[in-house]
Amino acid sequence: MKKLKEMQKLLLKIPKGKVTSYKEIARMLGIHPRAAGRLVGKNPDGDKYPCYKVIYDDGRLGGYGGGLREKIRRLKKDGILIKNGKIDKKFFFRF
Repeated sequence: MKKLKEMQKLLLKIPKGKVTSYKEIARMLGIHPRAAGRLVGKNPDGDKYPCYKVIYDDGRLGGYGGGLREKIRRLKKDGILIKNGKIDKKFFFRF
């Protein structure tokens, strides 16, 4: 539960127009990227804590509890461009 709260605090730090990676979340929490993915997937409040802003380190979108179409809609609303199913590194945020 502690790691979930820490992850949620990190999600709130991602600026508008930026994304971060599971790998970056994992680095900040001291866990494996797959564990970070599972943790992000357990986020109980995607409207308050923007887990849609977490993607793979290579720019692929990954999953989203609300579905991929909704993740894409939210990312585009934030001004993030998606090309060929990927997000350019210029949109990446590091803590």
